[in-house]
Amino acid sequence: MGARTVSVIVPVKDDPRIADCLASLEADRPPGIEAEVIVVDNGSAPEFSAWLEGIARGGGVTLLRVPEPGVYAARNRGVEAARGAAVFFADADCVVGPGWFAAGLAMLERGFDLVQGFSGALPGGRTAQLIQARYEARFRRLAAGSPTDTDTRNLAVRRGVFERLRFNEAYRRVGDTEFGLRAEAAGFRVGYAPAMRVEHAHDDDLRVFAAKQFCHGWGAQRLMTERPGLPWHGAQLRRWDRHGGRVRRLPGRRALSRALARGALAAAGALERGGERLPWPAASAAMLAIDKAALLAGHLAFEPGDPEPSPSGVLGRRLPRD
Repeated sequence: MGARTVSVIVPVKDDPRIADCLASLEADRPPGIEAEVIVVDNGSAPEFSAWLEGIARGGGVTLLRVPEPGVYAARNRGVEAARGAAVFFADADCVVGPGWFAAGLAMLERGFDLVQGFSGALPGGRTAQLIQARYEARFRRLAAGSPTDTDTRNLAVRRGVFERLRFNEAYRRVGDTEFGLRAEAAGFRVGYAPAMRVEHAHDDDLRVFAAKQFCHGWGAQRLMTERPGLPWHGAQLRRWDRHGGRVRRLPGRRALSRALARGALAAAGALERGGERLPWPAASAAMLAIDKAALLAGHLAFEPGDPEPSPSGVLGRRLPRD
């Protein structure tokens, strides 16, 4: 695409792991191309904001502040400040792999407008391995260039897309999925790039994973309700988009949602405590069941007009980053 300047947008709230993220971006800067890094401080505590300012100043990073909660608003402010013909996105708890920029730019050169990379995992124990196995499931059958749902943990976007679309700031979750699906519906090409890789620091608590999946299910159902007809990827989501309405009309839907959520959280806690003793196939099967139950509970819990849930609310305890 002939871009001489590319931009990278990384939102952050009170997460010191951004130092490793920024170091990885610096290490992968492509020769002959200016890589503009924009960090958006999204409501961090004063002590962290002061520390972040020093990190940004020392690393030649542009620092923006968006104090109001909302990661998609933070990303939009980053897009507005970006100068690059290509805009990359990463999360503060990720490190980019060697050749990350080159892989994304190569796909854009091939005519793709949004490029979804692969999300791996930083080294961790059994909990991180189980979570990573669920993330990898979505990529298992994808070939390079296949269309897929988008995730701003690891995404590159041609600048022209933002001349027509922005992230939906009303969403807490699935705003990146919505953005990608709307882009496809508008005629933009989305493609998967397995060589564009980040390594993610997964949560060390399976109950937090289950709570997040509940929120993802709720957000996906909201999106299906508010924007019917979007071109969903993944067989399960397509089936639910077509037939989920009948299930949601069943009596006792909300009670079933609560039961599934309680069961998923309880099973996640049990697997956390005993997962190391289970053979991998058994632990992986249990993780699959937790994942699907939590997502279904979220789908069933959605009601138009209800406030969007948070993992903290699902768990009944305050998490440092929701």
